Amino acid sequence: MKINFSKDAKEFIFKLRDFISKDNPSKAKQYTQKLVSRITNMLQHPYIGKVNATFDNKTIREIVLDGMKIIYKIYPTSVAVLMIYKYIDFDESHIEMD
Repeated sequence: MKINFSKDAKEFIFKLRDFISKDNPSKAKQYTQKLVSRITNMLQHPYIGKVNATFDNKTIREIVLDGMKIIYKIYPTSVAVLMIYKYIDFDESHIEMD
């Protein structure tokens, strides 16, 4: 299954890498690469996540990984990672769907 990351999801990953790199640049790259790999591997089984309560649509699901919520949409041949954010401090009602 092909996994695509939205602009917002990529932005979060880049900001996370930049934040970590302030203390340890090599760890920042290593961690973000591992995070993307773990997300990609988990989403090979897209129904592993629960239906997102905000959207209440069986094709829009979420998983929590390392304190981050990953919201994604399942398509027939791919999965789109819509948003990644810190689990505690984000209001997901602001996510725009295309």
